[in-house]
Amino acid sequence: MSEGEFKLISEQIGPLSAIALLIGTALGMSIFIVPTQMAAVAGPSISIAIVLSIVPMVLGVLLLLQLGGAIPVAGGIYVYGSRLVGPYWGFLSIVVPVLAVWAYLLFAALGFAQYLPVITGALPVGDVPTLPAVWLLLAAFLVLNYVGIQFAARVQIGLVAVLITGMLVFIVGGAMAFDPGNLTPIFPTGSGEPLADSYAPFFLAIVLLYIPFQGFAMIIEIGEELREPVKNIPRVLAVGMSLVALLSVGVVVALVGAASWESAIDPATGEAVDGGIAAVGTAFLPDWAVLVIGIAALVAAATTVNTLFTSYSRTVMRAARDEVVPSFFSAVHDRFETPYRAVVLLGIPPLLAAPFMGWFDAVIAVDVLDWLVVVTVTGIFISFMVGGVALWNLPQEFPKRYEYSIYTLPLPVLKVVAVGNVVVSFVFMLLVAASAPSALAFVLVWIVLTSAAYVYRIRSSARRDVDLRARMSLLHKHESIGGSGGSGSSSGDSDANTDGGTNTDA
Repeated sequence: MSEGEFKLISEQIGPLSAIALLIGTALGMSIFIVPTQMAAVAGPSISIAIVLSIVPMVLGVLLLLQLGGAIPVAGGIYVYGSRLVGPYWGFLSIVVPVLAVWAYLLFAALGFAQYLPVITGALPVGDVPTLPAVWLLLAAFLVLNYVGIQFAARVQIGLVAVLITGMLVFIVGGAMAFDPGNLTPIFPTGSGEPLADSYAPFFLAIVLLYIPFQGFAMIIEIGEELREPVKNIPRVLAVGMSLVALLSVGVVVALVGAASWESAIDPATGEAVDGGIAAVGTAFLPDWAVLVIGIAALVAAATTVNTLFTSYSRTVMRAARDEVVPSFFSAVHDRFETPYRAVVLLGIPPLLAAPFMGWFDAVIAVDVLDWLVVVTVTGIFISFMVGGVALWNLPQEFPKRYEYSIYTLPLPVLKVVAVGNVVVSFVFMLLVAASAPSALAFVLVWIVLTSAAYVYRIRSSARRDVDLRARMSLLHKHESIGGSGGSGSSSGDSDANTDGGTNTDA
């Protein structure tokens, strides 16, 4: 498909809107649920785990700074995989993240329903059934993203303001009730428990507390719609992830410092309490503060859903432009300037799956939220492994883009960051998958089935005299951004074999 056969998105958003989208994804519902889940098994050690989880976050941010600064395009992870690693790896970088997004949309919507009793218990309203709540959240933001990124981004700014307010209420309240005695013992153990087993929850906490940080990856999925992406991607990452790290550490320290870690455990079930940090906050916060936190958690679920639709619909759209998925999904709405068919593709499967989550929870051996988290993070970690290899290959494949990127990692540092992302992602994926092997198996089956579809698509394209793999190796002309000095021109990295590497712009 030539560039003239698809419509580009002309609407753009500024850095403030992009920061709001990033924060909404990187924090979202996870920060209101995951800390209590980890406190219930790892105790006060999660205060150390959250700090250590910042280390792999920095590796990931550096990876995206370099790739996003050199090749700022819509559907970044798909483009980096296909252009810098190989066509098949680009294909995996679309089908695996889409599965992860479906799982995360369900996770956020079910978490939303879990927090509803915090609100309905304080207001004169009856109980809201889970399924209608899930459907309402998913459908509302499907429609919102159908009608435009600018509208979705404006809504996101307001939602993120509420989210941050709720987190600050919890942090300030926790600081006022802080008791150093709640931090000991830092590694609680059961009677006669082996030492290795006592530290296992701590290492798992590092992984799971790092997971929300991975929301920063969304910034490379909307490159086409971010104003001056070469300059703004580094700025958005720096500001957004600094705020995310500070708020996350504050919430975790307040959680284990203001209340005993045992308060995160439901005595009736022996598992983490429903209601996350709002439920734990009832031990040291007034009712109005708990209500604010509950509202913020509901809003957080909304920010997560909103940004997932906004960012990963662009990944589907970009892959459809290459016809690696049907070109039907590359369409941009004439009025709303959105990849509306890709938005619908992301939104419909979770809506259809939602009614079966109760049955599924009864069948699998783990909590459905935990299972969905494993599916989600497995997809994310696979993407970051591909991204690490893409970063390693960038200087050889697109040397001018690497050289003239506004943010250039020295080659030795680039290699450390590339290897670090691959190793950390692989190890973390195995650690998380150990808690729900069936979820990992589900992802692997998905990869096998979709890979068969990929082979079929390659062969059917060849019968039409279309070399799909060659198409997946070239950038489109409108993606010739960041050439000379990172100024946004395409000079020095344009049509023919001018880049000096094995790839050129189509």
